[in-house]
Amino acid sequence: MTTNLCLLANNILKDHQKNDLLVNLKLIASEEMIALNKGFRKKATDTNVLSFPAAPEAVTHAKELGDIALCMPFLESEAQALNRAKDDHMMHLTAHGVLHLLGFDHINENDANLMESHEIRYLKQFNIANPYLL
Repeated sequence: MTTNLCLLANNILKDHQKNDLLVNLKLIASEEMIALNKGFRKKATDTNVLSFPAAPEAVTHAKELGDIALCMPFLESEAQALNRAKDDHMMHLTAHGVLHLLGFDHINENDANLMESHEIRYLKQFNIANPYLL
């Protein structure tokens, strides 16, 4: 699975001419995600994925785009509730996180539609169905 996560992230970075940059992916427990969410977003709740863009100096000198945290218990529970394969859901959330690091968001409908279209296209490369239709 980690090979596919790396391939997915690399495909997205290459598509956005950022293939010289690295993304750090960390799989974490709920307690750590709650602490991260509280510390950075002032929300004391669990969530599936958080992205943390690197400081400009880190991008320039360390060639790191940023960090993505995936909460495995939340992701597994969410995949089951959505009747999706855990690995497919993990791929979707990884794509979502990388796109956030590239500056995409889903605050308004137009931005959400653009971000979702990218996610759908990248997941299709791995034979993963459109997660917004399931």
